[in-house]
Amino acid sequence: MSAVISVVQNAGQSYAEYAQEVAKEISYLLPIDSATANKTNNPITIPESGTGYSYEVWIRCRCDLAPNDRVENFKAWYDSGMPGSGYTLTVNSSVVNTYNAPADSQSVRGSRVDFTTKNAEGSSIALNGTLQNVGDYTSWLVFQLEVVPSADTGVFGVDYIIQYDEY
Repeated sequence: MSAVISVVQNAGQSYAEYAQEVAKEISYLLPIDSATANKTNNPITIPESGTGYSYEVWIRCRCDLAPNDRVENFKAWYDSGMPGSGYTLTVNSSVVNTYNAPADSQSVRGSRVDFTTKNAEGSSIALNGTLQNVGDYTSWLVFQLEVVPSADTGVFGVDYIIQYDEY
């Protein structure tokens, strides 16, 4: 039987781990720390000066139905979309294995890169993790939106791919 791998977003204060975990297909970069809030009620605002930051969005993969053997070689890369000028979507290019409560200041989680530069399998971001049992996880992708005063207005989206091998 094929494994079921879910993309989950974690949010909330760090106690033993995380306070909130939600499996979802769409995550929003918001000015609040929430895995369940929406962009309509919580829009990102353009700063009058300096750089504004969304709260970090912590994404990882979770095994919800065990594979015959294992799932590994997780890779993520940018596919399409991006806000107009004045926005940068950053992500960690190095492995982040430890959760911290999301921050709304410039992220320091892993080595930070512009996610749009990771636009093919060859330049993808590797996630750690061999998933064999229900409840096994990969490492995190920690996204953050940076906004400058000259940013375009509107509603924007980004699509990305997560690929893995199942044995």
